[in-house]
Amino acid sequence: RPQHGVVVVGAVPWVVNYNILVVDEARPDEAELLARVRRVARRVSTRGGGLAAVEAMALPHGRGVEVACNLLDVATTSPEKVNASVAALCEEEGLRLDSAYVTNKTAEETLAMWHQPEGTARLSEDSMSTA
Repeated sequence: RPQHGVVVVGAVPWVVNYNILVVDEARPDEAELLARVRRVARRVSTRGGGLAAVEAMALPHGRGVEVACNLLDVATTSPEKVNASVAALCEEEGLRLDSAYVTNKTAEETLAMWHQPEGTARLSEDSMSTA
């Protein structure tokens, strides 16, 4: 029968996943488009000398390539700021933005889902699905 134990709790700051679909009306081959969007993703990311608190990579996606971003601190760099920067970088590459979206809930939205007035039922895991 155990007499002692250890519990470790860790937490990381909230990360917002923000994706921007980039297209080229001239319809270059997929490899060329991916290479051009990779340059954009690299330049917008912190690691590439771009915006603070942004990780980004290029991913093939349907009719274009996405700049998939992790926004590590939206108080430092907002989705709007990322969008404006990606738009400017795409213009240099002869590309255009098609659409942009956040793929997860904000910290506030998640907390609101669990903060229910007393006497009301909490959401089930099934009701939280975004699929």
